[in-house]
Amino acid sequence: MSGRIAQIAALCLLLPAGSSAHGLTAELVPSQGAVSVKCSYTNGDPAEAEVLVRSPSDANSYFAILRTDPSGVAHFEPDVAGRWRLTVDDGLGHRASLEFSVDGEGVARSVESGARSLVRYALLALTCAGLLAWWLLLRRRVSA
Repeated sequence: MSGRIAQIAALCLLLPAGSSAHGLTAELVPSQGAVSVKCSYTNGDPAEAEVLVRSPSDANSYFAILRTDPSGVAHFEPDVAGRWRLTVDDGLGHRASLEFSVDGEGVARSVESGARSLVRYALLALTCAGLLAWWLLLRRRVSA
């Protein structure tokens, strides 16, 4: 019986932490002739943040340093085709990064970095393995 109580207590401790956690997201928004990025918190609130844009032609300096409007959107016009990078920082410790490509006609498309998605899957696998090991350990203790 004490194993069940420990399981319930552990789950209760995890729930508030997960529900109160939030982060910053950045996503491309379709627009005519410009690149628009929408910045928001994971709860849906728009984020007023600084947007640092790096061009493919000069990765060592910023192409533009922008501020989002009250709805969380910033716009700029890319000058060359290629892979662009931007970082969003709300000044409160929340950051988000986005990579996208711009074709010769100025159309921007999201690019998911292969390394970034690999890390995401590795962390998910480790989390699942840890939860499975914890569950098996508790099951073994309850049956003993």
